[in-house]
Amino acid sequence: MSKLERIVIIHDSNDARGGATGLARLSAQQYRAMGYDVVFITGATDDGSLNSAGVETVGMNQKKLLAQGKMEALINGMHNRRAASIVSDWISQNDSPQTGYHLHNWAQALSPSIFSALEPVAARTIVSCHDYFNICPNGGLLDYKSSQPCTLKPMSSACWLSQCDRRSSLQKYWRMLRQINLNRLAQFRQSKMTFVTLHEGMSDLMRSIGFGARSLTSNPNPATAWTDQRVACEANESFLYVGRLERDKGADIAVQGAKNAGVPITLVGEGGLEHELKATYHAARFAGFCDKAEIGKIAQKARALIVPSRVPEPYGLVVAEAALSGIPVLIAQHCLLSKSICDRDMGDSFDPNQLDTLKQRIAMWASDDDLIKSMSENARAHASVICSTPDQWINRFIAILQQKLQAKDSKEGERT
Repeated sequence: MSKLERIVIIHDSNDARGGATGLARLSAQQYRAMGYDVVFITGATDDGSLNSAGVETVGMNQKKLLAQGKMEALINGMHNRRAASIVSDWISQNDSPQTGYHLHNWAQALSPSIFSALEPVAARTIVSCHDYFNICPNGGLLDYKSSQPCTLKPMSSACWLSQCDRRSSLQKYWRMLRQINLNRLAQFRQSKMTFVTLHEGMSDLMRSIGFGARSLTSNPNPATAWTDQRVACEANESFLYVGRLERDKGADIAVQGAKNAGVPITLVGEGGLEHELKATYHAARFAGFCDKAEIGKIAQKARALIVPSRVPEPYGLVVAEAALSGIPVLIAQHCLLSKSICDRDMGDSFDPNQLDTLKQRIAMWASDDDLIKSMSENARAHASVICSTPDQWINRFIAILQQKLQAKDSKEGERT
């Protein structure tokens, strides 16, 4: 029986700024800490930042699409032959029956070509779905022009006609063609890969809109609190936003809601809306990009976290991190964690299109200390149900990979 000995992680980037890349890096570090040999193949340059953890890194020196020339991005984003060749060559020279593969994100550098490179080892591969790119051409299930969640079936005639792309019609049609190439190469319905979502609700949503992978499961993201003790939110005044300062994340909604309610707000993060938002609300504090320790200090003064995303977020790591710290969460109702937050009285949900309702909710939270304390205590006590610990998370991946190796052994034994 093949026993898992080595794990190869494949991901667009290695920039250690959280999000999917933070989770890809964490998986590498956790796998290595569990005693496995780990190789991290990144579309970016090997910066040596994982070497101290004992992780071997293979860098492709590929730029993200927005950093490439227009024609180069059109070609490489559709089908990056060099990326596929590097992965194929690594497999042909180094693969063994004891090696498992873990693909994270591919849409910014690697392209759908990565699925053709992994086809020979598909039976030993898991794919983390950090977003919706495996089924939705723009990756967000969002009409970026109207800033409304999209309810169309991906790749349907209505989807083709919808001008949902944030940039142009040309890019929309390029994304549709890329999706055709992805479906052709990945062959989701026949694929031996296991696709792993961030939340059971994400799995349900993807199935409902047509994602047909025969092996689809979930593994809640790992999260740890920003603070060691419950934040005494009832004694604080400032609301908190953590994330990219962009329209899809609703940073403008958070600032406008705080301004309308006349309450202070601190924004942690960077993005294209920063100058506009600073001009919108002079009383807002902009902390810029912060590491987890810095966020922890800011969180000590937070009354509540606002998550106003226009995108139907499949997870939202900051939601879990805030709740674990005892910070109530005011979350957009179409985010998949909103039901869990509301059901356990860890916060409440709102319609991000209704600014008057948001103003009223923020104003109520700003004045009701007893309500904030109750939600804070509930969040600290119950937030663990919406996330995994890092050990639980990595052990789940290891179990899936080991099962895949055993299943492959069993099928090969039946043929002999």
